[in-house]
Amino acid sequence: MSKVTAASVWLQGCSGCHISLLDLNEELLDLLDAVDLKASPIQDIKEIPEVTVGIVEGCVSNSHNITVLKKIREKSKILIALGTCACFGGISGIRNIFERQELLNTAYVEAPSVIDGKVPGSSSIPEFLDNVKPIHSYVKVDYYIPGCPPLPSMIKDVLFALVKGEEPALPKKSLCDECGREHREMLSPKREFLTDSVVSVMELETIDPDKCFLEQGVLCMGPATREGCHARCMKGNMPCRGCMGPTPGALEQGAKIINALGSVLPAGGLMFMEDMVGTGYRYSLPVSIVPTNIKKGDGKNG
Repeated sequence: MSKVTAASVWLQGCSGCHISLLDLNEELLDLLDAVDLKASPIQDIKEIPEVTVGIVEGCVSNSHNITVLKKIREKSKILIALGTCACFGGISGIRNIFERQELLNTAYVEAPSVIDGKVPGSSSIPEFLDNVKPIHSYVKVDYYIPGCPPLPSMIKDVLFALVKGEEPALPKKSLCDECGREHREMLSPKREFLTDSVVSVMELETIDPDKCFLEQGVLCMGPATREGCHARCMKGNMPCRGCMGPTPGALEQGAKIINALGSVLPAGGLMFMEDMVGTGYRYSLPVSIVPTNIKKGDGKNG
């Protein structure tokens, strides 16, 4: 098996996806036997050479991100979006509900820790874009590895498949197909709703570790989230927050969970949820069909 050359970059993000790669631990040695990592922020090598596989972590938030992204696309035969930020915009995409200037003022002028603040301006500072976008908004992406962060095993499996010249097998179904919790009432036709309210895990004295979270009145993003994480949070008795992003072909993750909740509780129950955007669109707002900017106080968005 001949080695495949690769390079990686990270854009707007936390570097957690690269840490996930390092979390392969001793298996990383097996991977490096098959993949020659020519350049990476891990190695602090900034010039991107010609490679077979380019790996991009992070979303696009400023003009420098675009420059780096286009460079690695130009240098790579295959480009992989690594992690939910690269795939869907991620948590940083929540800023899309605010205006650009409002964000700058909050950070540099109005923050409690700022004294005599002003928005910095210089030709050496990358331009802050109006909206966060996933990398496929600017370049062609060949494969997506979602997750915040992705499972180390998923990264390894995709790279080994490419080394062998095979098509990587990536998750396609919803997390409910992967979750082992029992649906005792959800699938039984009845006139009554399962619950009349949505609660947080800390509001319950006990949580049944075997029963579906939604049947216990706990909001779980499983029905609107793709599989692939092996339901790690559920096994720890915590509900899904949606970090794997929407299922393929259904980029409206928030609407999908609202639809799922419609079969569990009366529609009026949704009115009492404090942060529907932060819940349903926490990781995928930039790829949703809702407006990219929601102006506060305009009376149109509640």
